[in-house]
Formats: sequence, structure tokens, C-alpha cells
Amino acid sequence: MATDGSCFKNGERDAKAGAGIFVKEHHPLNRSFRLPENIEQSNQTGEITATLLATMTAPKDVRVIQETDSKTTMDALTKWQQRHEDTGYIMQKNAILLQTVTARLRMRQGHTLFRWVKGHNGHIGNEAADKLAAIGAGKEKGEPLPLSIPLAFMVTGAKLQCMTQKLAYRAIRALEDKRTDPRPRTMANMDRIVSGLEACFDIKAHDTTIWSSLRSKHVSRPASQFMWMAIHDAYMIGTHWLRPNMSNEMRARAICAICGEQESMSHILFECKARGQELIWALLKNLWELTGAEWKEPCWGNTFGAACAVFKSDKGCRKTATEHLWCILSTETTHFIWKMRCERVIQKEGEEFTENEIANRFVSTLDGRLNLDRRTAARARTLGKKALKPHEVEQIWLPVINDKEHLPPRWVTDSGVLVGIKRGR
Repeated sequence: MATDGSCFKNGERDAKAGAGIFVKEHHPLNRSFRLPENIEQSNQTGEITATLLATMTAPKDVRVIQETDSKTTMDALTKWQQRHEDTGYIMQKNAILLQTVTARLRMRQGHTLFRWVKGHNGHIGNEAADKLAAIGAGKEKGEPLPLSIPLAFMVTGAKLQCMTQKLAYRAIRALEDKRTDPRPRTMANMDRIVSGLEACFDIKAHDTTIWSSLRSKHVSRPASQFMWMAIHDAYMIGTHWLRPNMSNEMRARAICAICGEQESMSHILFECKARGQELIWALLKNLWELTGAEWKEPCWGNTFGAACAVFKSDKGCRKTATEHLWCILSTETTHFIWKMRCERVIQKEGEEFTENEIANRFVSTLDGRLNLDRRTAARARTLGKKALKPHEVEQIWLPVINDKEHLPPRWVTDSGVLVGIKRGR
């Protein structure tokens, strides 16, 4: 039995996932299945569901070989199965689906073997299962999927000897999250990001996709921490100064001294008339024009959701390097505006920066980020798979580098070569 999963608009809010099973032409066990809406719609859930359906529909006393192109699903049910059960599936995504598949495999009287095949490589069974999965994902409504586990085959909890502080924290955190209502301001900010991404890039990103994007390797840790705090409205600005226990002096801090309006993160980043944010976005626009890609007016969607950005060529192909460059420049610029505002309000007590000072510090910030990526690429072998490779850094940064025509071949990893961002007017 060949199994496969498929998902239209994977990672977006309106994603549709399907599962496909193929035995041979015109076989009664061939099946196309649309995942129900109560299950996360993704390629991975489609793969696991296909494995579950194949396990449930095959005769119980028949030896079955399931062929799949998903190493993640196969390893989770074989190589890592005992480990997941010992730790109570605390760290495992799609735990309910995997627990159900494991129980159904144990309920079978015949042996079940898994064989990995390379996807989209001409394998007859895999190609047919992939087509059936796509047909399933294209169905209008989801179909019911039984996820009940008989008590005799249910394994609950985690072994005490396998418990660690990290696992215990995750388990407690998951329980607390179920009891805690989402923060209204966080939900409002997430809606801003989702609507902004849809307007700019025509995608409906899922909330989990946006949160995960903050951990992208193209988002620096300081910028990631700032965006996480800003989305949760956790900074002491605006209405936070208007709490009942605040004095009149503190209440005055809720108002922008330049504009006379109540501050908010949107006001600081996109609306404030103080010398800074408007000039910084203009500098970024001039820099971005060097790439030849379309400029996107700054908003919540394309700044806080910058790691989800989609840029395509005239032929419809994704421009990955351009997407990564937008993510880097947009997140660094957003964080830079916030830092400049805090320095102006707190350290300089409201005194504004000069235009030259703002421009010089903006270029210096991007130069620092470029050099950080270069140093990371120089140590790519020791930093692991998530590290940027030299050719990636070159493809991403080359369009905005000054005097790029005269750079030596190995300018990325050669620390003796001075490289900087091209300065505009």
C-alpha cells in the first residue's frame, strides 16, 4: 500500500489537506480522503492520516508493506516511537494522530512494515497515491476520521525516569495554555499581521506560521524578541500608562510629545511625526529599489510577518533570495525605529536626532547585520544545518552592496575584504 499526503496552501489559514492510498489499479482499497476541519491542515497531517487509513482499512491478518515518502512519519512510528511514548508525546507535534496510528498498528494481527521511497521520482505507487491525496484535498468538505483508542491499547502520561525539567515545563505550559484565554490585544495584532500579509502578498498565513516565522534564521534574536513583545503589546507605552494606579506625571507619558496623540506601536513605527521613522522607511525604500523588486509600503503584515513574505518572478517562481533580503531589512529596520524612539524619549529626554545621524546609524545597523551573516557563513560547517551558507549570503545581500562589481570571488568568508551597504541620498 502506497500512502501520501497533500495540502493546498500549506501553512495558510485556508489550507486544505488530503490523504491518498494506492494499492494497484482499480483496487477497492484505493482511496482519496479529505481531512476534517478539526485537524490541522498540513502536508504532515495528510501523510499521517494516510498511514492511519491504510492501517485501518487493510485486513487485520494480512501482512502489509506501507510505502511512504515521509521519513518523518515513518521514523515517528518506528525509530522514535518508544521514545515518544516514554515522554508522553509532550514534545511531539500531531500527537493525537500518531497515538491513534500506533494503537491501530498494535491492534492488527498481521505484520506491518514501512518502506521509504523517494517522492516525485517516478515511483508508480507513490505517484498514484500523491494524485489521490490531491483529489482528496480538493474535496469541498472534510470526512469523519475516527481517533478513538480502545483502553487496552491506550498509553497515557510519561515515565518518571524519562522526565526532564524541559519536558515538565512543556507539559505544565500546555495545560496552562488550555486554561488561559488569548489576550485580546494579541489577537488584534495577529489579525493586523494576517490582513497585511494577505493585502501585500496574497497569502492567508496561519497564526502558528507567523509565530514560527519569528524564529527564522533570517530574523536576528534581538529583532525576534522585540517583535514577540510588540505583538503581545507588552511594552510600557500608550494605554499602559493610563492604569488606575498611575500618577498624573506617569499618565502624561501615554501621549507622544511630538504629535500630541496617544502612543501605540503602530503610531511609533508607521505614523509618528518625530524625525526618524519616516526618514528611515524612505532610506529603506531607496535601498530596496536596487533589487528591482516591488516595494511594499510598511505595515504590520510585511514587517512583523516579514519572514512569511512571498516574492515571485514574472513566470510565477518564488524568488527566495529576495524574500530573505526583505525579511532581514524589514525586521532590522522595524527594530531600529523602536530603538531610536526609546533613545530619543528616555536618554535624550525628547531631543530629536539629526537626519545625518539617523542615516549614518541606519547604514551602520545594516552593515553590522551583513557582517554578522558573513561571520556566520564562515563558520557554517561548525554551526550546523541551520547556519547560512556562503552562497546564500552572497545571493541575498549582493543586490544592495556597494561597489559589488569589484568584489573578490570569496568576499563572503574573507574577513580581510571590507564590504558595506550602498548608501543612497
